[in-house]
Amino acid sequence: MKTALLLILVFSINVLSQVKSGPIVGAVDDHSATFLVKTYTEQKVRIKIIPLDDINFFTESIKSLDTNFNYVKIKVDNLKPDTKYYYQAEVDGILELPINSFTTFPEKDNIDFSFGFASCQQSSYAKWDPKIFPIIAQDKDLRFFIQIGDWTYPDTTERKYGYRFNSKWNLLDKSYQSKYDANYPFTREVLNHMPVSYVYDDHDFAANNPDGTDSNKQKSISAYKMFFPHYPLANPNNGIWQKFNFSNVDFFVLDLRSQRSSMENAFDKSGKLNLDKDYSILAGFTISGQNQKDWFFSELKNSKAKWKVIVSTVIFNPSYAKVLDDDTLMSRYSWMKKDVIDKWAGYKSELNEVIKFIKDNNIKNIIFISGDTHSSYIDDGTNSEFPEISASNLDVPNSHVMEKMMEVNLNIWNKGYYKEDGHAFGKVTFKNNKALLEVIDDKGNVVVTHTIDAK
Repeated sequence: MKTALLLILVFSINVLSQVKSGPIVGAVDDHSATFLVKTYTEQKVRIKIIPLDDINFFTESIKSLDTNFNYVKIKVDNLKPDTKYYYQAEVDGILELPINSFTTFPEKDNIDFSFGFASCQQSSYAKWDPKIFPIIAQDKDLRFFIQIGDWTYPDTTERKYGYRFNSKWNLLDKSYQSKYDANYPFTREVLNHMPVSYVYDDHDFAANNPDGTDSNKQKSISAYKMFFPHYPLANPNNGIWQKFNFSNVDFFVLDLRSQRSSMENAFDKSGKLNLDKDYSILAGFTISGQNQKDWFFSELKNSKAKWKVIVSTVIFNPSYAKVLDDDTLMSRYSWMKKDVIDKWAGYKSELNEVIKFIKDNNIKNIIFISGDTHSSYIDDGTNSEFPEISASNLDVPNSHVMEKMMEVNLNIWNKGYYKEDGHAFGKVTFKNNKALLEVIDDKGNVVVTHTIDAK
């Protein structure tokens, strides 16, 4: 097999590559996968699939089009479950490097597995420090990675356009090219051997802390659909919420930007915040088709999976609202006031509605994974209502937000938090009827951990 792969490499070397971005793979399940490639010009693209124990084959050929900025998405079916495949792009009959790999999901339930996740990378706020990515790449247990937002910060890198990158299609195209930069170790070392799931947060949706009133939100939604290999969207004309399954775990991926209502009037004239207003982070607008909240509640209630992982780009933990009651914190860190209303804690009424729905319907084994805050922590549900692991300093500096809260002995993450100046990612492992939550730093050390027994 090694000889065969070497021959492939030799005959694949091109003087000039026709691939501008990719290939990467997403929307993987037990029998299918979707590949994404961007070419420089309009050209015919197909993917060569290289099984380890079978005959190589090609996908259908699709022409890249200028109208799609020369992005091509190619879905392949009839793959074998729980099987490793190598793949490479062929452009106008010429095989291109690199050769990447992925493993399909299992067909059966009760399969032990791990996945990785985190957010916040490649910001212009500070110098990038990508040493976490080799650590992620070396973890052979990970079956896929969920990038939960702020995957590049295009709102901060296009200053000459007034930070409004999603007002122009060429800048949206550019923002996705930067995500897939083959010279950056996330693409080069992580995505080259595992599938990726992704949902935008604020900086890669529109700007800092935007909501569904953003004038260009439809462009952001359309760009995601065109430029990323996602799972089927529940309401593709209005947002990017979606669901996928691995073994006995259902993943609910929420769009918490395009559908959230504006918090513009959350503060009264005296500066007091009213969290009891009927704001919505899930379904703040009347839309055609099923809204996100109804979809979410229906899918949760009808899920037959043992575990339910809710992918939230911002922290769910309701106890974050407690910072508003502390005059010392409000005096020292006035930014926290607006930060609260960007999280679930700012949407108190709907947050309580979600909690009540889950408890009233006796939905077991809920886990929230979250990002956004540039730090990492775990709570067992004491403060967060349900177990939550948050990881959001992939290559950006640690915000040390918990240290700031601990100045007044306010600890809302009872299992611990990441205290160093480096970087971290989240890992969740399902094994022996348990879920192991871990925050792992850029030295490969587990710095926060918690184990949950299935109910």
